Amino acid sequence: MSNKQIKTNWDYSQLAKYYDNRADYSEKLVIKILKLIKCKHNYPVADIGAGTGKLTKLLAKNNLIIHAIEPNLNMMRYGKKNTINQKKLSWNLGTAEKTGLNSNSIFCAFFGSSFNTVNHLQSLNEVKRILIPKGYFCCMWNHRDLSNLHQKEIEKIILKEIPKFNYGTRRIDYSNYLKKQIIFEKVINLKQNFQVNLKKNIFLDGWKSHGTLKRNCKNSKQFKKIIRRIENYIQSVKGQEIKIPYTNVAFLAKLK
Repeated sequence: MSNKQIKTNWDYSQLAKYYDNRADYSEKLVIKILKLIKCKHNYPVADIGAGTGKLTKLLAKNNLIIHAIEPNLNMMRYGKKNTINQKKLSWNLGTAEKTGLNSNSIFCAFFGSSFNTVNHLQSLNEVKRILIPKGYFCCMWNHRDLSNLHQKEIEKIILKEIPKFNYGTRRIDYSNYLKKQIIFEKVINLKQNFQVNLKKNIFLDGWKSHGTLKRNCKNSKQFKKIIRRIENYIQSVKGQEIKIPYTNVAFLAKLK
């Protein structure tokens, strides 16, 4: 594996140390997906844009052969640390557009909060190349519940500073997009609501790692200003922990 970091449009080098404190994905949803596609022990899967291993470690619980692909060295360092005892897991530098994986070698290609950061057409061409016939593609995200009291207050802070805040493509419904791709024969949309109790500092760290927020800011000064205001709000909440609801959304497609 090369030690040279791959340049991408989304640079998480400075955010990596905080990213690991974001909420995990729903283990219940991951298990449901694996059962739905009949993914058995020792099947080869890829976690593309694996980051700090949020999805990787959940996949590893299911005795799979996992190829974690990540372009950012800082993110990968945390990912390796979080999955240090996994013998059926390999970490490699690569991108969604150029994974470095062998053709027809992967049963399912997973994208955990990464498909919105890549070139979709190039990435799907790469997915088609690496998947076995009738293999699967799955992209997923954790969506904040914007009806939640705490999230409402944080939205106010963000929108006051950035009135035209752009969520990017994280929150779009990918079902129709994937159905239009001639490489897929079936597309399924799955959701799982869950709640996490986070210590205040951990919850704040999640915001410090928010790439979409940082990209919306004019500069680092504005980003730090918003983080300070979020921190002030968090500290005003009673107790040591904050209850935060999420919806884990996933889009699953079967290769023709």
